[in-house]
Amino acid sequence: MKHRTLAMIVIFSLVPLGPLAIDVYLPSIPQMVDVFSASTSDLQFSIAIYVFAVGLFQLIAGPVSDRFGRKTSAMLGLGFYALGSLLVVFSTSLSMLYIARVLQGMGASFTMVTAFAWVRDHYDGEAAGKWLSYMGGMTSVIPTVAPMLGGILALAWGWQAGFIAMTATAVILLGLAMFAFEGRKHQDVSADFSDTEKLSCNLKDIATNPQFRIYSLANLFSFGGLLTYIATAPIVAMKEGGLSEISFALLFGIIGVCQMIASLLAPRLVAQIGQRQIVRVGLILALLGGIGLILIPDSATYSYFGLAALGSGGFSIMVGTASSLNLEPFKHCAGLAASIEGFMRMVGGAVIAAAITSLALSSTVKLAVALMLTLLPLVFVHRDIVLNTRVSTSNV
Repeated sequence: MKHRTLAMIVIFSLVPLGPLAIDVYLPSIPQMVDVFSASTSDLQFSIAIYVFAVGLFQLIAGPVSDRFGRKTSAMLGLGFYALGSLLVVFSTSLSMLYIARVLQGMGASFTMVTAFAWVRDHYDGEAAGKWLSYMGGMTSVIPTVAPMLGGILALAWGWQAGFIAMTATAVILLGLAMFAFEGRKHQDVSADFSDTEKLSCNLKDIATNPQFRIYSLANLFSFGGLLTYIATAPIVAMKEGGLSEISFALLFGIIGVCQMIASLLAPRLVAQIGQRQIVRVGLILALLGGIGLILIPDSATYSYFGLAALGSGGFSIMVGTASSLNLEPFKHCAGLAASIEGFMRMVGGAVIAAAITSLALSSTVKLAVALMLTLLPLVFVHRDIVLNTRVSTSNV
């Protein structure tokens, strides 16, 4: 029991590392512009590089985690993350900074896959959805807390302080991971032609599995809406709404708290209405947020944030459960399945957000379009629920 508890503590500590490397140094970007003699867009590009690296390297992290075990993938991820964070501290050029951010992203990809796969290894059904929802709650809190923490660290010790803190965190977790996880791989993923479940452990069969496609699509489109919100919120609040930085931070923080509450409520709702139904509820909330944004004027700043809270809350309610349903058919290769889902969600969501934010529309309408795109996965989820209901009824 103590061994499982320590492993759970480490797993939950791995989850914030990914978003932490995006948000903790946002307050330091103006200072870094001067240090690197670069433009703001050059520094913002370091965020895009990091996000792309997290998505891409998950395709490598998944198979590694399945073949060599969760302990190996966790330690590799923490090692790369610590190395990348430390390299940022000593970077003297943009190219060196970009390389460091790729290493950070590589590390975060391994830690994310490890966390999701470990939960799938040890829990099934609603229990897996519960823990993944709690992880989603932690992820929702980071964008709220990290910029404030990063600002304090930068004010006290300079722009490098946030990256030093990330290095120290990764090193501490690396030491704990050595004792928290079993040395052997959790599942036997070797080919066994007498076990049809294990025969499905390949890229093609995972990507073409109907359940995997439907709920990956749900996460992809809802995450695209969340990224669009993150991109448009500062413009709506400060440039168009005339709010101060403090007022914007307060509004942004309130929505982060709403996302956390939604994630914490999700397991209870799942117990009452079921996993598939909670995904449908989350998508409906996102869709309603998009429809509401279409109906309000661009100058209605507080209405924008209220409807954005509805849409992002929908994502927080469903993301953990949808991820659990994605991995459910692939118990013997949870790492590979988690890596494919993570790649699709992060890269696909980023592409959707980039495409929408490039349109010649107001920021409010851009977010409305992004949230209304969740209608597509909602149709497929509703159809899946109907089909499963029919199957359950016929079996009775």
